[in-house]
Amino acid sequence: MGRKSKADVRKKEILENFYHVLKDIGFENASIAKIADRMDVNPSLLIHYFKSKEAMVEDLVNFILDRFEAAFSQSLDGVETPQERFNHIISMIFGTEWLEVIDHSVFYACYYLKSRNEKILERFRVLYDRFSNFLEDEAKTWVEAGIVKGHQPTEIAEYLIVMNEGITFYHGIRQDKEAYARRAAYLKKVALATFEVEA
Repeated sequence: MGRKSKADVRKKEILENFYHVLKDIGFENASIAKIADRMDVNPSLLIHYFKSKEAMVEDLVNFILDRFEAAFSQSLDGVETPQERFNHIISMIFGTEWLEVIDHSVFYACYYLKSRNEKILERFRVLYDRFSNFLEDEAKTWVEAGIVKGHQPTEIAEYLIVMNEGITFYHGIRQDKEAYARRAAYLKKVALATFEVEA
């Protein structure tokens, strides 16, 4: 694997700061000037890499995807058997640590723009395709090992994504971590029953 170019490193730094500006003050209040101010650089440097705030959002979706993938790959380090991986992934999808991977107000601010920007929509499709493919590959091993019965890997992946999306979206309205943990524990139990897995 080759070294990242200076441009790649700089773009990642800009996106990291853009992410924190969005988290702190929201999309409506974020501007190239405010991101530059946070970085203590001239706004022209950001414009050199990104022509507009929406162009930055396109790459920010990839940044979000990288965060989700890193969280999964790090947490699955050394987890080898299909049963252990099943337990770990289910616990992560229905666990409170999922809320810490990415700030969901940033995620949904970007998500909103996909209805107006075809490029952002395409980036979200890639994000969900990669998440779905990852879960489907894992689910194949669960089905082959007899851990999950009566379901196809694609169905399993889509079910987990829909359940996870629903609970995180609802949490964005309720903003109660304790209640989230209770709901997540219940949905985990429902998922295990659906997959005919003993808790």
